Amino acid sequence: MKIKKLAVAVGCTAFLCGCTQSNIVQPETYGPDFNVYFDVEINQEQVRDDVEDIFLDPEDYPMGVQIDVDMNLEEEQVNITVVVKDDTTPEAAAQYTMEVIKGINDQVAVQDFSYGESGDDTYGGLYQDNVINLKIYKQSEYEADGEPMYEKQIPKDEYLEIVIAE
Repeated sequence: MKIKKLAVAVGCTAFLCGCTQSNIVQPETYGPDFNVYFDVEINQEQVRDDVEDIFLDPEDYPMGVQIDVDMNLEEEQVNITVVVKDDTTPEAAAQYTMEVIKGINDQVAVQDFSYGESGDDTYGGLYQDNVINLKIYKQSEYEADGEPMYEKQIPKDEYLEIVIAE
């Protein structure tokens, strides 16, 4: 008797599987878009928000105070201002700023896959065609419209190790 029940169950399952239409995935109308698009307009506000969320997190980056990013891709330049707390060492400010520069690129690369990601010896694809106008301030100097602790224009497609003299 058990064999008959099992045979009926298997037969019903096979019948139902063959007679139903799958509505789980219909690639012609739904699903992710795997196409790669070029010349995507970068949402600079989204980049700024994402960079601030990451690099102004007090647990991961306690030295960070403010990050200003202005991408003028038509003029082939990215203006970056990094503000750190007054007690931040020059070495920590330099390391932090290099991570911020790479992070900006990586957030742009999330929006437009044609930009390469940053790496150990590259700031990333955004800076292949754009110079970086960089300023690093201590918080008190920034608020007083004082002098930056570091200011440099980094040429296109150049990886520069930032070193801040004490």
